[in-house]
Amino acid sequence: MLKKLAVTASSILLSSSFLFSANALSNPYSANSAANELPDLGASALTVLSIEKEKRLGEIVYNQLQGQAAILHDPLIREYLNSLGNRLVAHSQNVKFPFTFFAVNSPSINAFAFYGGHIGIHTGLIAAAETESQLASVLAHEIAHVTQRHLARRKEAASRQTPLTLAGVIGSILLAAVNPQLMLASMMTTSASAQQAMINFTRHNEREADNIGMNVLATAGYDPYAAAEFFAKLQEQQRYKNKSLPFLITHPLADSRVTDARLRAQQYDKKFFADSLDFLLINARIQARYFSDSKNLVELLKDKVKLAKGNKQYAAKYALAIALLDSDQLAESEKLLDELKVYSPDSLYLLDTYSDLYIAQKRPEELLDELAYAYQLRPNNSVVTLNYANVLLEAKKHEKAIQILEYYLLTKPEDYLAMGLLKSAYKKAENMTRYHITDAELAALRADYAKGISAIERALMSMTEEDKAEVARLDALKIKYRTRQKYIRNIRGN
Repeated sequence: MLKKLAVTASSILLSSSFLFSANALSNPYSANSAANELPDLGASALTVLSIEKEKRLGEIVYNQLQGQAAILHDPLIREYLNSLGNRLVAHSQNVKFPFTFFAVNSPSINAFAFYGGHIGIHTGLIAAAETESQLASVLAHEIAHVTQRHLARRKEAASRQTPLTLAGVIGSILLAAVNPQLMLASMMTTSASAQQAMINFTRHNEREADNIGMNVLATAGYDPYAAAEFFAKLQEQQRYKNKSLPFLITHPLADSRVTDARLRAQQYDKKFFADSLDFLLINARIQARYFSDSKNLVELLKDKVKLAKGNKQYAAKYALAIALLDSDQLAESEKLLDELKVYSPDSLYLLDTYSDLYIAQKRPEELLDELAYAYQLRPNNSVVTLNYANVLLEAKKHEKAIQILEYYLLTKPEDYLAMGLLKSAYKKAENMTRYHITDAELAALRADYAKGISAIERALMSMTEEDKAEVARLDALKIKYRTRQKYIRNIRGN
């Protein structure tokens, strides 16, 4: 769904500066905020991180990623990763804060964890996982790094050697997250030792994460042998490549590591672990929509459908339906979707693709009844709500779209895609005051406070004496944004 909105630009622009997190805007319709919400992390060096400081720093980095990197705003993928990740978190110990799992739209095989329970997974890694247990093994490993506070501990050790500026910490994490090769090049031309200590975990920490991660994996009901399988697969791929795989750069793989993983797995019973249909569909979705640069994709998927059976054939047909849709073979796509719907009439994966199809066929109004029914059943589900709002906008039902988006954002105020849709809805409804206000709130979600202030000023120009309460709220919001701008300048030292 929302193909142009769901994926940010794949080009990545990173610098040594950073933007402050918009976490304090937990409710975009409230302007009450005190200056002490800003984390006192220090401009020249970081001290030992408390749990609260680590959480705040994680939010800073996440917003920097959301504003500049290829974060994948696909609600189906986002919900799947968070469902899988939180199932693993539920079987973990020493959990200090809620976890956030998100996808980075990159063919690289990589995953990374950073402060405050944030875990990113490249689409390339999801596509490379042959089983759900293999994917879960990577997430469990990253969760262990977070629960053991490895990054915070390495920061403390590194800061004894070289003071770490906050901007330097964030820049290093961003580079490790989206481009490990660029991170290594940066280290060669800067004071690399401290930055490398912040990003690359020690062998001891890697072994600890392997051990704890495998216990979490098995306890959560996944195959403990999958970790060794995935590492062995990456090792094999490495032999045929001219450059290192990103995952192996940020997760150094000693020769004994696969063997150790296999020996550790033998402590658990060996049995069959079936992949969930959700895993198969997410894997199919990524390969069809986000790796769809192959001119022969449709033919390749048709061959895959012929060879597959059971749930794997269903997932292959789903991938084919997406590929047909994206290549403008709309009638064939609809025929295949109708066939799949017989087996799973309430599938959100199909509902999402039908939304794209009906919009492409320029008949969005014909899907509104079905979406309205799904919305009644799941009023707070992001897949249903965002598709419903998008189809309403295409059907020129702007006020209804605004209504459901405003309600949705009351409980999920940091949903970047929903805020973008609401901004579009206000523009189509020619409500320019609310358009500018929402533009400001969207800018705040990516920590672009300068643009947020400009948008608020444009909104204020259209207000009258009757809007005193809203004027006061926006004036307070401007003060909040300026406070954060000042904080940014202090951290950057300019």
